[in-house]
Amino acid sequence: MSEKSSPYSPNFTEKTRQDFVLSLKRIANGPVQQRVRETWSGEVLPAVSRARGRAPQHWREVAAPLAQTLPYRQWAVFTHHSQTMMWQAVEDTTRRVVPEAERRYRDARGGRTRGSLELDPDQTAPGPISDTEIHRQPQGYAGQAHGEDLAPGLRYHGATLIYSVGKGRTHAATDGRGQLLIDEIAKRRPGFKPRRILDLGCGIGLHAQPIALAFPEAEYHAIDVAPGLLRYAHLLAEDRGLAIHFHQRDAADTRFEAASFDLVISNILFHETSHERLPRILRECRRVLAPGGLAVHADVATQSNRLGLDDQVMNAWQDRWNGEPFWSAFAEYDMREQLLAAGFAAESVFAEHVKSGGGVSYVFGAG
Repeated sequence: MSEKSSPYSPNFTEKTRQDFVLSLKRIANGPVQQRVRETWSGEVLPAVSRARGRAPQHWREVAAPLAQTLPYRQWAVFTHHSQTMMWQAVEDTTRRVVPEAERRYRDARGGRTRGSLELDPDQTAPGPISDTEIHRQPQGYAGQAHGEDLAPGLRYHGATLIYSVGKGRTHAATDGRGQLLIDEIAKRRPGFKPRRILDLGCGIGLHAQPIALAFPEAEYHAIDVAPGLLRYAHLLAEDRGLAIHFHQRDAADTRFEAASFDLVISNILFHETSHERLPRILRECRRVLAPGGLAVHADVATQSNRLGLDDQVMNAWQDRWNGEPFWSAFAEYDMREQLLAAGFAAESVFAEHVKSGGGVSYVFGAG
């Protein structure tokens, strides 16, 4: 089956505007952010250390003095406004292409499909997905205007092409860290050929596509609580002829049988959960993982033990101003300890930072 053009296809004018926003993102994440770091090391850190008679130990000690500096305020304004401009630019394309995308979705649902889509109107989205516009995406991930709404998926796709690339993650925009997960699976289990794969919090399934291609014999199930993202993920997979089975289900209660998957994966899921849900999801991973199976998760590398206090302050900014209420809290977690608490065997557990696709990811799991 030949691949079709992407449902999210900006025209020349839209692409020009989006490229301009991408340039702003690169400036915000590059020289503007670097100026904050220089101000921190050259001015704020020495001043705070003198005032306290010791070096500060936690980002909360230095958040206020750093936030009062001009470079920090410039960075915050630059970052916030470039995010606003990103969503405005993406929305132009979304509104133009959504009728055609929804027509293609209906055609895919009405014809022969390789995979499947199971939506559950009784499935509620947990917080923060239900009550936060994550990354300030209009209407959030779980919002929908009607029963065939693909706009949430289109917005997500368009933002990925700007947000991830603007942070230097070119590959994340095209394969959603799928190759990173494939590489980690091969490193942990050379020659591994899973029979059944469970993908938690799959979003629009960008990372699922290369994984499905890497394991063509596997039965691939992907779940998320956001119906608009799942519809779009299903359309993308069918356009590529990939047999992926999408389900509207909760990663903390998947409703699959125990010990029924050889491989359990996720990508940038856990930092969008909560203190209550993170351990529940890990326990569910252990429940559905078959004996001898492998669990591999990739997430943001914001852990406090690898970042300076200045970067931790800038990360904490995300909590309030970029729709990421669990961002800085997730940074305090040692996922190795969490995996052990979920019941995984100590000799099977891993958690490390891995360079990939122009950035660094926090990779953890067991097997």
